[in-house]
Amino acid sequence: MIWTTGGFAVTYALRLASTLILTRLLAPEVFGIMAISLVFLTAIHMFSDLGTVPSIIRSKRGDDPDFLTTAWTIHVVRGFAICAVICLIAWPVSRLYEEPILFPLLCVLSLSSAIEGFISISVSSAQRHVKLERLTVINIVVQLTSLAINVAAAYWLRSPWALVIGSLAGSVLRVALGHLWLPRFPHRLRFEPAALSEIVGFGRWVLLATILTYLGNRGIDGIMGLLVPVETLGKITIAFIIAWAAGDLTARVLTNVVFPTLSRIYRERPDDLPRAVTRVRRVVMVVVLPVFVLLVVGAHPIANLLYDDRYASVGYYLGLAALSSGIQVASLPYNNLLLTLGLSRSYSMLMLVNSMCRILGLFIGFHFGGDYGMLAGLAAGSAIPLLGAAVWLHRTMRQDWLYETVALLIFSGLAIFLWQEGLQPPI
Repeated sequence: MIWTTGGFAVTYALRLASTLILTRLLAPEVFGIMAISLVFLTAIHMFSDLGTVPSIIRSKRGDDPDFLTTAWTIHVVRGFAICAVICLIAWPVSRLYEEPILFPLLCVLSLSSAIEGFISISVSSAQRHVKLERLTVINIVVQLTSLAINVAAAYWLRSPWALVIGSLAGSVLRVALGHLWLPRFPHRLRFEPAALSEIVGFGRWVLLATILTYLGNRGIDGIMGLLVPVETLGKITIAFIIAWAAGDLTARVLTNVVFPTLSRIYRERPDDLPRAVTRVRRVVMVVVLPVFVLLVVGAHPIANLLYDDRYASVGYYLGLAALSSGIQVASLPYNNLLLTLGLSRSYSMLMLVNSMCRILGLFIGFHFGGDYGMLAGLAAGSAIPLLGAAVWLHRTMRQDWLYETVALLIFSGLAIFLWQEGLQPPI
């Protein structure tokens, strides 16, 4: 917990520093171009995710060399497949958005997928056993190196290529450090039938859930890129970078600490699982949700403090971005619980509802309120799957309603605040 939290604090500080420096060197449309590029890069990554890491964490064979070798082989094959697919779609994407630079940009960015396919399987083993010290240090070193390269390249190039160079350098360094500094594992290409069957059997629903998660999160950026100018998309992207900080930390803690811990409790002491889930929900309510209150209330002062006049309208988007992110964070404990119980199919259904509600809310909001209404609809759409997951939890594990009641009051109060403020982005 301490390593995850401390490591995130450092990496987020570096990421924020990078954003502050790069926004002074690069124009807003550069961030819009990169946001569109990452939409499709992330899409192919997520559309090919067979859930190898969750499989290693929760499986009884998670320490078996044959199981791990099979999982690593899947990683390698998947990395090359992603690279090939991105190169195939690069030109159509550049035509769709009428941005010619997207074609070469995506082709070069795709190399990072092939590189990271060779990442050491010891990374997943460390997550299984919650040994996060070296993983945290590796992430910090990679982040710091990428920041330095990004800034230097941005100073000389003043184009999206600066961010591409930093991304590729980070991928190379991450793979190298994983093999050199984590416990050695005899990596070799091999598919063990039993291990492959278990991973695919569990991972097919995780794959569907991952695709649906993408559609309701990163896929939203692609949709917004078709509705608003690329410069506006760049500013909205920056607003979500700030707004999602607490959400990113919560997701990392739940993934790296809580999920492995709940999985171990479920394997060894299943009767203790409801109490553990209650503790997780209360920590999110007491520690995390108040952060989003501060972000909504202080949206304009925060944006004005951090960015220059070219990014002045970031403050207009930050309040609703924080509200939407807060609602998503409130639902994260349910996601981890479903995976802990091995209910990957139910998890997929939850992600389906989440994506459909968010996308529908986005379109309805844009129709009635333009840019600002689009983000308002996104926040409203995030609330529906949260309530559905809460009903499922209470029927299954007989939890109290304190968490949902407090969360609903918080989000309702923030929505009323934003409504009364009547904030509208400048034309």
